Amino acid sequence: MSDWKLPWTGACLCGQVKVRVTEAPVVAAACHCRACQKLTGGAYSLSLMLPASGLSVEGETEIGGLHNPVPEHHFCPSCKNWLFTRGIAGGAFVNVRPSLLDDGGWVVPYADTWTAQSLPGVQSGARVHYPEFPPVEDYAGLMEGYARDGVRPG
Repeated sequence: MSDWKLPWTGACLCGQVKVRVTEAPVVAAACHCRACQKLTGGAYSLSLMLPASGLSVEGETEIGGLHNPVPEHHFCPSCKNWLFTRGIAGGAFVNVRPSLLDDGGWVVPYADTWTAQSLPGVQSGARVHYPEFPPVEDYAGLMEGYARDGVRPG
């Protein structure tokens, strides 16, 4: 998909960890669960899910957040930015925080997840909404919808 204008680069707040995205995301989502609210200090966690092979990382990261083996929440050891999450779908995908990108201002979530735990009045702009995570059988349709209708960088 040439309309994605890849690659993208980015870094954590202090610049110690740098990222490079070389494959297009398959979906953009906003997770409204309490864990994501606490991890971000915000109303939700915004993610770009992309093939795991599409993310390269320069610099060391540390596991934080829930300290689970799957998924692994990677943070900068210096500034403590939440950078990305590995282990999605058996390791096939990685969720990157778009705020790391040098130009991530174009990202609009396609799907809201865990809306059952949304803070009152919070709206992300997503087209589809799930009270928890989408059922596995919905992922192909979400990816098709995002490929067709998802927002692209300008």
